[in-house]
Amino acid sequence: MWFAVLGLLAIVGAQGTEYFENYYNEIDADDEQADVKTRNAMRSPLQLWPTTRIYYRLASDYSPEEAANVRTALATFDEQTCLHFEELSGPAPVGSRYVHFKKSPKMCGTRVGYNPIALGLGSSSHDVHLTEKCLSKTGIIQHETLHVLGLYHEQSRPDRDEHVVIEYDNIPRKYWPQFIAMTESTTTTHNVPYDFGSVMHYPKNAFAKDPSQPTIRALADGVPVDREMGQVVGPSAGDLFKIRKMYKCDP
Repeated sequence: MWFAVLGLLAIVGAQGTEYFENYYNEIDADDEQADVKTRNAMRSPLQLWPTTRIYYRLASDYSPEEAANVRTALATFDEQTCLHFEELSGPAPVGSRYVHFKKSPKMCGTRVGYNPIALGLGSSSHDVHLTEKCLSKTGIIQHETLHVLGLYHEQSRPDRDEHVVIEYDNIPRKYWPQFIAMTESTTTTHNVPYDFGSVMHYPKNAFAKDPSQPTIRALADGVPVDREMGQVVGPSAGDLFKIRKMYKCDP
């Protein structure tokens, strides 16, 4: 399935279907379309948000604490990139696309990047689904927001085989596409060194049949070793650098 959604249609299926990742096994584990987020930074400028001002709306069923967590998560991008997230209190401007943070009983996920095909006339939403657990962690909200902005997972960079080895024997076959390394012709790392501490990196036991054993091992001098990777604290310096490069924040 993954090979059918490259290029302009990298995030939209033939019928406009949205695809969701299995974030730390937090979303629906039966989602057979959870294989699309396999790259790092998208190359196509058509899949980047067209302006640095990005409108967003919060679901009405968020608690005050959950709403505050989303606002805090987005403030990091306001403070450390040239992007500005503006919360909507009324209708979105005509012709705009806005991010809609919604609550879900079992899914944490979103489409990757801007979707110009879905806009059409009027305004339309780019939905981010978050469970109560995901809403409790600022880093997970930022992880999903980075997907919205156009970042894929760190462990699927074109050069990842120089840095990690994937233990497929410990991964259900239907989730193997989550661990595909993509090519430099379709993605870019912006020359940022491989970042085990990226908020976009899966943890070492992601999708594991046996969670006590890793599905991703780091390479040290070409030898697989067991180490921690990934985190839900917040974007790393590398994550933020990529966003600044993608959106031409620096002169």
